[in-house]
Amino acid sequence: MAANNFSDWTKIFGDFKSPTVDVNHIIAQFRRNAETGSTIIQIFTESAQANARHLAEIARSNAEHALKASKKLVNHTSPESAAAEQADFVKTWLDFNVNSLRELAETSTKSTQEAFDVISKRVAEQVKELSDHAGTPHSKKKAA
Repeated sequence: MAANNFSDWTKIFGDFKSPTVDVNHIIAQFRRNAETGSTIIQIFTESAQANARHLAEIARSNAEHALKASKKLVNHTSPESAAAEQADFVKTWLDFNVNSLRELAETSTKSTQEAFDVISKRVAEQVKELSDHAGTPHSKKKAA
C-alpha cells in the first residue's frame, strides 16, 4: 500500500519540471538596481550639499544684516526713527529668509522628483524585464 501511495505521488509530480534559473539575468538585475541606488544617493548628496551651502550663505547674510542694523540703531537720535529702522530691518529680514526657505524647498522638491523619476524608470524597466523573462519559451510547458 505504501508503494501505491508513492506511485500516486510520482504520477502527480512526475512531469513536474523545476524552472531554470538564469543566474546571469539575476546578477544583471541586481547590478542595475545597485546602479539606480547609486544614482539616487548621488542626487540626494548633491542636493544636501547645495542646501548646506545655501544655509551657510543665509546664516552669513543674516549675521551681516543684523550687524548693519544694530549699528544703524545705535546712531539714531529719536526712538521713533529707531522703531522705523527696526521695522524695516524686520521686514527685510523676513522677506529674505522666506525667499531663501522657498528656494531650499524648491531645491529639495526638485531633487526628490528627480530621484522619483529615476526609481520609476527602473521599476518600469524591471517590470518589463520580468514580463519578458516570464514569457520565454523555457518556462512554458511543451505540448505533448
